Amino acid sequence: PKPAEKEEESEDDDAFSFEDLLNSGSSTSSSGSLGSDLLGSSSSSSSSSKSSDLDFANLIASATGSDETRSSSREPEKTTTSINNNNNKKKPTIVSIPSLSNLPPFTDFRVLHVDPMIIAIDNFFTDAECDEYIALAKRPTSPDDDSTAIDSDTAASYMTKSKTVGKDAQSKSQRTSTTWFHTFAKVPMLLAKASRLLGLSGVDRWEEVQTVRYQKNEKFSWHLDALSPGVEDLAGMGGQRVATLLVYLTDMKEGEGGSTLFRDLGGDDGGPLKMVPKKGTACLFFPAAGGIPNVPFDIRTVHAGEVVSKNAKQDKWIAQMWLREHEGLYVPTAPPGNTHEGARDAIERYCRQE
Repeated sequence: PKPAEKEEESEDDDAFSFEDLLNSGSSTSSSGSLGSDLLGSSSSSSSSSKSSDLDFANLIASATGSDETRSSSREPEKTTTSINNNNNKKKPTIVSIPSLSNLPPFTDFRVLHVDPMIIAIDNFFTDAECDEYIALAKRPTSPDDDSTAIDSDTAASYMTKSKTVGKDAQSKSQRTSTTWFHTFAKVPMLLAKASRLLGLSGVDRWEEVQTVRYQKNEKFSWHLDALSPGVEDLAGMGGQRVATLLVYLTDMKEGEGGSTLFRDLGGDDGGPLKMVPKKGTACLFFPAAGGIPNVPFDIRTVHAGEVVSKNAKQDKWIAQMWLREHEGLYVPTAPPGNTHEGARDAIERYCRQE
């Protein structure tokens, strides 16, 4: 993918930048441990960090090419640059939300792994907010018939069996969960919080917001979130996925499965880095930010959704989002009629706490 624009350095000498974190250790460091609530082994190769006074948006803005939001008076920058793909020029549709900077910064986070960066954000959602998003998915939606004919009254969400790349039986067996796609206008809180977290000035780089349910014996096998460079009109659809955000909506206890596993980021015992779902906690990583030079994704971020045990007391629920590389070019397709612009007023109201 095209490299993200270099962010201007903050005038605050005490600011802790994303680059500082990348240079502070290596994937083989054993300088820290998060404990059994998030990692499967205390000998994990990850390092951890907590902060109570750092603006998280400034911390990671450079990883995604986003704007710094330390100053609430800074006007969102609008670009008119077009992406030229197959001789067709598409003018970006920028959906700026100036009031995003009204939201308080995120400070309760931990670095699970430095290079590649894997971050846990505690208290991203309250318990009530988690329950609200599960309830949103449980409302009546269209039948799972792969059709796009959805009644306007039920278009807020669209339910389908979770998709994978490939249509053969092996590909379909890779992922056995159920996914709900939501209109942006129905999830202003999640869009606002996710954008504030990443220091964005708008919301038009986000793919469709999804809620995913994993029932007993369901899983998602090893995979990468980054898109293949062979995807048709990748540049014209916003470019590569540069960030993945998972929000855990239910608790899964140790031994119940459902953890997010990073296969190649394990500890000295040979096991993978393991994040056990904790209600309200988010996991953030960057599927195309590093790794082998000139490779369009970071293969070290290969991960899986561990199978939910048959003894689990409840289903695993998550919200998931992906951020594209370029502003204003991604066009959502589910549910039909879904647009970033359609969520502007709802997000503004949330940010102003109206």
